[in-house]
Amino acid sequence: MEPREKILGALREMHDEFTSGEELSEALDVSRTMVWKHIESLRGEGYIIESITGTGYKLVAVPDLLLPAEIGKDLKTDFIGKQIHYFDELDSTSLKAKEIAAESANGTVVIAERQSEGRGRMGREWHSPPGGIYLSIILKPDIPPDLVHRLTLVAGVATAEVLSEMGVAAEIKWPNDLLIGEKKVCGILTEVDAEMDATNYVVIGIGINANTELDLLPAITRLRVTSLEEDLGRRVDRVAITRKLLERFEEYYVTFLKGDFPRILRYWREHSATIGRRVRIVTRWRTIEGEAVGIDHDGALIVELDGGGVEREITGTCFHI
Repeated sequence: MEPREKILGALREMHDEFTSGEELSEALDVSRTMVWKHIESLRGEGYIIESITGTGYKLVAVPDLLLPAEIGKDLKTDFIGKQIHYFDELDSTSLKAKEIAAESANGTVVIAERQSEGRGRMGREWHSPPGGIYLSIILKPDIPPDLVHRLTLVAGVATAEVLSEMGVAAEIKWPNDLLIGEKKVCGILTEVDAEMDATNYVVIGIGINANTELDLLPAITRLRVTSLEEDLGRRVDRVAITRKLLERFEEYYVTFLKGDFPRILRYWREHSATIGRRVRIVTRWRTIEGEAVGIDHDGALIVELDGGGVEREITGTCFHI
């Protein structure tokens, strides 16, 4: 743990009491000057720290930001989120994740408060103003590339369950969106770097409209999306949601790696907004319409076609019609 995080931890432990610079200096084996520099660094991130000459420092308030120190404080994972790269703004967390993936540890997370070039599937724009949760997870699974698409379902189930525990009736629209009613609240983007028979790394991008100011979105977009704040009628704790999401994702990711994908599919079906709906599936090669009647062992959507017959699609854009 870095000295700065140790100082923050020490201030938290004192609650409403002051801690002298001398005590911090001795406890952490750093100079009083270094204590002051770390305090100023924390203030620069938005922590409100009161100081009184001759008395010491007191933590008054923490910022409403997805800071690594806040997320990691009570994070109960073995590897997901043990390393977090935080940015005030990025073009895209997934683009950054891919830049650093080769030298990053398995489970490294990239988080940004806003994205200037957020993307969804097929390069579609994902508007990312402040107040949302925008993160990408770097994974290095020992699986063949043709199984990577299953990780989208793993992420969908983990996210749906975290939101459900908050009292949000979010459902999964195959393959990668979460809806409240018919409005999108979350998008998932899975990208892979692979060779013919080996996966080098996978980046799972997750974007959640948490306390997103919907008025900042284009008018046409506002018709199709919602936010957790809008649904619940109150602001949500983004740090707590992010922490729970990383914990639940690790749980189901480990389940997947152990070979129990049927368990993931069982939970996916419970949260599905697509099964039982009339759908139009658009891929690069064709468009089909019919009723979505299920999902198979591989995560492919099973569609009974309007003209007769049954088709399965492993990927594509799904429209509820």
